[in-house]
Amino acid sequence: MMSPTEQASESRPLLYVTTAVLMLSTVSPITKSLLQHHDIAPFDLVCLRVLIAFSCLFAITLMGPWQELFQMPGTDIIRLTLLGILGVGAAYGFAGLALAYTSVSHYTLIYSLNPTFTALFSLLLKKDQASTFKTIGISLSLAGCLLAIPVVTQDQTVGFGDLLALLFTISASACVVLSTGMVKRYGAVVATTVMFGSSLCFLLLAAMFWSIPARFHVSLSNGLLIAYVGIATAAVFFFRNLSLKSLTPATVGAFHNLVPILVILTAYWFLDEPVTSQMVVGGLITLSGVELVRRG
Repeated sequence: MMSPTEQASESRPLLYVTTAVLMLSTVSPITKSLLQHHDIAPFDLVCLRVLIAFSCLFAITLMGPWQELFQMPGTDIIRLTLLGILGVGAAYGFAGLALAYTSVSHYTLIYSLNPTFTALFSLLLKKDQASTFKTIGISLSLAGCLLAIPVVTQDQTVGFGDLLALLFTISASACVVLSTGMVKRYGAVVATTVMFGSSLCFLLLAAMFWSIPARFHVSLSNGLLIAYVGIATAAVFFFRNLSLKSLTPATVGAFHNLVPILVILTAYWFLDEPVTSQMVVGGLITLSGVELVRRG
């Protein structure tokens, strides 16, 4: 018989991963709503999202192993800066633009291939060994995504958005694989903070040429939604890392398989996006393939 304290300790990791999944499931629908109904430019939203997320991560880092952040060698800072530009700055830029052109359902189905591309990059860079499960899973997930989202579409704008979502997924996956060593050395929070900080500098530099501040206006309601998107971005990293201290990656991965389902349902209920039988079947095949990749 466990004491209430022990029961709370055992249930806490599940609460962390559930919170991460629920928050991640709301980010893309809210982002789409901001872009679609509130007249906010994608680049503006990306800049604010990264700024708020970095502020949260920096505060979390200062409450933890902050010495590692300020004692990091210059070569490692440069490496994390380049990784941040790839996996945060460019990736979130692709994501923001993608949601301006394609549906949330298409976006999340393509992004659900993240583990698939991560496995592919790991195999190509010889950081992992091929297995039957992984090979079948990669093939199955790609086939399922092609079924759910036909390559040939009459709407060229949607096709462009799907391509941007694919670039976002590839950039994020490449960053995960390339940053593995740095994350092990400094911890996920410190490494992620540096990557977000360097990406923020990269985005602000781009904003100087695009004159973002001169044309940017935001209402209180929009500001609250933007703040939530930024805070949720940081919180997902934080809660996922906390859950991984007690739960296996396979368990956390299984919970994350719920994200596409929750996102599509949210988009159906609140954004009036259609859900077709082809999308459902293709999505289930994709998730089955992703699960095989995780277990491979």
